[in-house]
Amino acid sequence: MDFAKAKFTENDFGNLCLPDRDLLDQIRYRYLTTNDIVHSTRIVLRRETSPSGLYLYLLARYDSPNGVMTEARLNDPRAQRTLLWHYTLAWRKRHVHIVCYHFRIDVIFGPGPEVDVTPAEFASFLTNALARHKQQLGEARKKVERFKSFLNPFSHMLDAINRLLVRARELDEGLVKTRGHPESLHDIQWHYENQEKHSMAASELTGCCLSVRMMAPVAAEMFINLIIFNLFRNEGEPSDAKKDFKRASIIDRVETLADRCDGFAIRPDMKSDAIRGFLDLMNRRNDLLHGNIKPEDRVEDDFQVHDGVPTIMKFRSMFDRALGPTINAFPLAEAERDCQVALGFINYLLSCLDDKWKQEYELMKESIDLHYGVRCKQVRALYGNEFHESIDPDLLQGQGPLPDWLV
Repeated sequence: MDFAKAKFTENDFGNLCLPDRDLLDQIRYRYLTTNDIVHSTRIVLRRETSPSGLYLYLLARYDSPNGVMTEARLNDPRAQRTLLWHYTLAWRKRHVHIVCYHFRIDVIFGPGPEVDVTPAEFASFLTNALARHKQQLGEARKKVERFKSFLNPFSHMLDAINRLLVRARELDEGLVKTRGHPESLHDIQWHYENQEKHSMAASELTGCCLSVRMMAPVAAEMFINLIIFNLFRNEGEPSDAKKDFKRASIIDRVETLADRCDGFAIRPDMKSDAIRGFLDLMNRRNDLLHGNIKPEDRVEDDFQVHDGVPTIMKFRSMFDRALGPTINAFPLAEAERDCQVALGFINYLLSCLDDKWKQEYELMKESIDLHYGVRCKQVRALYGNEFHESIDPDLLQGQGPLPDWLV
């Protein structure tokens, strides 16, 4: 043991207490004026303990988080992306801060001699304390909601659509879409060197566009079902009513969404451009999905036929005849149109929700994963997509000029 340091023991851990109001006010004033907490020692916990276990212990012993950074988190969107909670406790007339981020827990000891304790020791103190306070922990568990995280198919679908469109635009920009029939050795050489490259690009382009046209209405329907999942009125309904409603025809779901679900400030107008466009989109998707062939929608050439022999009305170049059908089968403009229609419908439904649920579903629209409450049976977006590791300021001391990416 280093006698110049203050030893932090298991008894000290158990004797941590809530600070008096004057100490909290001093800490709050300094933090708000300097954006810093004066300290002597900081240890970092990553794999040594469970963040939820530590939080339950602190909640059981000291009630809700009381640290100034918890207060700042409520008003600072940037802090919400990095900081989860902050407790301020007292020990030997010093303050001790326990701050949880997305990727670590900081235990910060206030001004005074350096503190002699390792992350492993601190974690062992917690393990023993959890065993001693089982009854209090049981009461604390009743205050928290258990959530399970799952991948958000809705946001991943939107992301996939966007990436496919980006790729389709790249291909479309570099693609030769028409070329005259070769009439010289130079023309034939161009075909020899470039036809396969452009043929492959045209094939990939049409694949991207077809995928977008199939996926865009699915994304819009996902959003409808996400609203139903959270906001369906279960009162007075059979146990399988929500499931049956999700399986109803798309027109029935859209028409009665505001009647059977809470959270709407405005009733969606079935005659609005957004909904009429969406229903047209679903019809186009169904034609594609069920392989409906409509010759009148995709005229390429006119022929005359006699005794089974076709004669084209007008010659096309070998390049146009080979690539034209592929390029024109599922044009980029139609994929962009269907994407915009789906997004317009989603945004229209968002605009019909009340402020509380509008904000909630805006987050769900962007979040890469979602979180299902075991008790409340609802879905939330509890984490943002921007994952930061805030650097311990102690690590930056004596490092010289900081790199641009860290400033």
